[in-house]
Amino acid sequence: MHSRTVTSRQPPSRSDYLLNDCLDRSLLVKIVVAPEAGTTRDRIIRATNSQTQLPAGALRATESIQKDIEESLAHGGGYHYERRAGYYRNLGFPLDQVVSMARLAREFTAFTLRELHTALRHSKALLLDDKHYIQIFSPKHDLDLYRLTLDVHTRLRRFLIQYAEDRPLLGETVENWLYALAGVSAYALTRLRQPTTRDLLNIDLDHLDTDLMERMTGLLDQNFKSALRSNKAGGVDRIARSPEFTNRVRQSVIAQSRFHIEH
Repeated sequence: MHSRTVTSRQPPSRSDYLLNDCLDRSLLVKIVVAPEAGTTRDRIIRATNSQTQLPAGALRATESIQKDIEESLAHGGGYHYERRAGYYRNLGFPLDQVVSMARLAREFTAFTLRELHTALRHSKALLLDDKHYIQIFSPKHDLDLYRLTLDVHTRLRRFLIQYAEDRPLLGETVENWLYALAGVSAYALTRLRQPTTRDLLNIDLDHLDTDLMERMTGLLDQNFKSALRSNKAGGVDRIARSPEFTNRVRQSVIAQSRFHIEH
């Protein structure tokens, strides 16, 4: 008597049908090999990113003015300008030397445009919208103006951090003071009521010393306290973000004879 092994075959499962169905289909893939640099590469980047949600200013990264700023800051040393977010951070460069497009826009707004409240209250997206963007990133501006803007803020930021160790700042937020002091310094260093970009480029940054920064901080402290007395519910954050405070600070620094502002 012979025995026979019988193998039972199971019917195909649903997953088998799905796998076979997928294997029977084809997917058309278009591969674009972009050049390493140049306008053609930039057009491809813009076209392929047009349907993707990107951070504010991302599509501006390929513009000539952005490349010029990056090269200018790199040539002078000290700053690494991130046309594309995270590029230099991911390479491990010190964070205080990495400058984002939004940071430069905010600091330029405070120092060069002297819109202290705008520098504080505008979001990154609003700072880089078409209307505001063209005021900041204009081919008409001397590239040295961007480095000057960063140098002024770097010096003021270091001073405020050290200053606050012994004398706490009202509101306890450096930014509320930083952008206001940047605007004040534009008037104090040029000694003009309406300094132009050329006037700013002619200043001697060595004049922005500890003595001057302490005097400007004292003036700003007086203005904050005066504003708080008349609007206690506002708080330093709200006051610093108001156009009324920007005008108050401007009038105050112009009126101070110790800054010798020319009328």
